[in-house]
Amino acid sequence: MKTDKVAIIGGGPAGIAAAKSLLEDGLTPVIIEQSGALGGQWNFGTAHSGQWPGMHANSCHIKMSFSDYDYPTGTQMFPTNAEVLAYLHDYAHHFGVDRHVRLHTRVELISRGAEGQYVVWTVNQAGERQTETFARVIVASGRYNKPRLPRTPGLDHFHGRVLHSMEYRGREQFRGQRVLVVGNSISGLEIASDLARNADTTVISSARKPRYIARKIMHGLPTDQLAFSRFGAYVSQALPPAEAMEGLKQLVLSAVGNPADFGGLRPADNVLEAGLSQCQDYLDYVQAGRIRAVPGVRAYAPGRAILTDGEELPIDAVILATGYDLHLPFLHEELRRTVDADENHLDLHHFTFHPALPGFAFMGLYQQIGSYFVTAELQARWIAACWSGARTLPTAADMEAGLAQSRQLRQQGGMATCQGVSETIAAALGVAPTLPRYPELAAELFFGLLAPAQYRMEGHGRQAGARARFERNVRHFTGGAPLLLSPEQLGQLQMLAARLPQHEQLQQLVQQLVPAEVLA
Repeated sequence: MKTDKVAIIGGGPAGIAAAKSLLEDGLTPVIIEQSGALGGQWNFGTAHSGQWPGMHANSCHIKMSFSDYDYPTGTQMFPTNAEVLAYLHDYAHHFGVDRHVRLHTRVELISRGAEGQYVVWTVNQAGERQTETFARVIVASGRYNKPRLPRTPGLDHFHGRVLHSMEYRGREQFRGQRVLVVGNSISGLEIASDLARNADTTVISSARKPRYIARKIMHGLPTDQLAFSRFGAYVSQALPPAEAMEGLKQLVLSAVGNPADFGGLRPADNVLEAGLSQCQDYLDYVQAGRIRAVPGVRAYAPGRAILTDGEELPIDAVILATGYDLHLPFLHEELRRTVDADENHLDLHHFTFHPALPGFAFMGLYQQIGSYFVTAELQARWIAACWSGARTLPTAADMEAGLAQSRQLRQQGGMATCQGVSETIAAALGVAPTLPRYPELAAELFFGLLAPAQYRMEGHGRQAGARARFERNVRHFTGGAPLLLSPEQLGQLQMLAARLPQHEQLQQLVQQLVPAEVLA
């Protein structure tokens, strides 16, 4: 039977945001969640969560929130996973999302049905199977739930404990052991740092490619504000990748220093080759001798690892922080071919739609630097607005152009940024702040936190108190004081305006700001 309900696959932050946005636009969501509670990865302790008790978020709580609901007063800068989970549950209850959830229900298959519908096969905890037809489906099942395991020679014969970072549940089980952590992404650095808190654990951190390492707090501010701002999004448009990334490298060096200064591995001078990672305490533990940084692993043998420089290390356990594959086992093969799905990437218009799949959308399934909360909510609002008729769906020509951009991103490594995705989807939805309207907020809109309330100030879904919420949130870590545009920042905006003549709003804003600065 035909139904106007919208199936949402997954009850994590993206699925919750999707359901809330659908309700806001008069549509009826049905969240299908395999576990016993909402929360996704933040529902730690479940099989599909890779978190451990007491783990902290890598983004500040402003960036870990949605546009119209704040964390409780007194929440620390980087909330624990328990605080994030409580926020998600409170949010879902406050907006009535929790009344539209089917828990303990796993999706086995999604395929096309008749008359442009989609058929969803599910099974519940009791083993009861159900087949339903939906006019619309949102896949929000999470990007990080299938461990990617390396094929390093000898790993099968190591004879010690081997686990992926997704299985890590805390440092206590490794007391008295020699532990090798393979990988220097955020999870690898965070796990090595957590292990190093126990003095009786020998911690070795292996990196095939040494990276520059930012702290979560730099120059007294959350790195979210310094590195993931609207200014960063515009810089990526205005400058060649190498030049844009060099600026970010210099920021990290000025605030933190080179890992080699702490006794760590020296990254390549070219930051595009080296890459960036983030952890607050890792370099301090390296400097204190609690973590030993070593190069990549060439092979394993019983009880030891053989490094690329020939050194052999006796070890008891290996933790593989080697990333995740995109995993959508419930998608029918025909749907997979349509979006050209592989272990890293889907070909989609603005990470969301495909012209050959009307009534079908994807959320949060791309690789992104920075918090997914802001971008997931924008995706959710865009989908809901298009499907409710509040916004016009992108044209076929627009979607084809979006697919071309998606394929280009795949060729470049497939990594997006929070600020870049936010700018893209906010523009498509029509909710990006009209910059010339807010010259007094120029410093905060460009160089402040990417606080999500700014996307409620205009357009579909705008809210009367959004500006006040934005100002409160963007000033949260400055004691409530507004950010003022410095001469250096004004010069940076002028540089952007010169390099981006097609951005009319930026041109108008700079014209407003320069005379005021000169008069001052």
